[in-house]
Amino acid sequence: MHWLDRLAVRAASRPALYEPIFNEGWGNSDLLECFKEKSGYAGPIADIDIAWSYSEFSDGAFYRDGTFVSPEVDLLPQASRTAHVREVSPSGQAAASVVFMAAFNDHGYATRTKLATLLARVGIASLMLENPYYGRRRPVPGQPMRTVTDFFAMGSAAVAEGRSLLKWLAANRPGPVGITGYSMGGNIAALISATTPFPIATAALAAAYSPGPVWMEGALVAAIAWDALGGTEAREELCLTLGLPSALRFPPPLLPTAAVLANPKLDGYIPRHAFEDLHKHWPGSELRWIDGGHASTMLWRKNDLVRAIVDSFERLATSAGGARD
Repeated sequence: MHWLDRLAVRAASRPALYEPIFNEGWGNSDLLECFKEKSGYAGPIADIDIAWSYSEFSDGAFYRDGTFVSPEVDLLPQASRTAHVREVSPSGQAAASVVFMAAFNDHGYATRTKLATLLARVGIASLMLENPYYGRRRPVPGQPMRTVTDFFAMGSAAVAEGRSLLKWLAANRPGPVGITGYSMGGNIAALISATTPFPIATAALAAAYSPGPVWMEGALVAAIAWDALGGTEAREELCLTLGLPSALRFPPPLLPTAAVLANPKLDGYIPRHAFEDLHKHWPGSELRWIDGGHASTMLWRKNDLVRAIVDSFERLATSAGGARD
């Protein structure tokens, strides 16, 4: 484990510094069962209409913000039903466009903006989604993931919204489209990639195939409010539950050869097998390792992450050409 990950783990395990996740227990049991049943199914992609508002040109890139009604509006709290997105694009026409999913506890766009700006410099536009329950979509102060049901609602809606954004890009932007994300954003990107019925580029960054190994085998197990779930005897049930939204339950993407799985060598949050199992399930995908840990890679290895996204589009061009031949 990288030393920076060790520091972050210590902070996450102290309630005075970090409010534990699932501190109000399992949540609505009927709704949770609905989410569990739905986790292995991908329906049609909903159409969305993005209303654009604020825009500016800064640091060589064009920024603008938009909103749309979430396809999962009936399953979200009122504050989360309006989805917020930010587009970062080159000053000229983009050669490609990517949907950039958010990591866990990522409020707003600050963490992803530097990467999006670097992508704009090489001609790739980014569409960043603010996840339900976070930032302007936060229903309550403090820890957004108060129950297991909240976690499933957030994840289910993020997948649905990401798929809709991909469909919107394919219809409204020239050039190829792709999906990316770091950590939880990478896991959600993998689920979106596996359930998108047209060829896309995929850059799954520090991405486990499922939340299960992350929360039950990695360092974040110390951040769970076990007492609220019924004690540590609830561990097996939580492990099974969090393992249900898994990319391994779906067939590989249409073009798994257009996927780059870039992961930190010293990740303290995600067990190594969670990276490798996804790679094995996606034949022809590229598994690459980045020197660093979970936190340090996002902080100090941005160029490696951008390279992975760029390379996923290059692999898409090659894979799509081979598929046509």
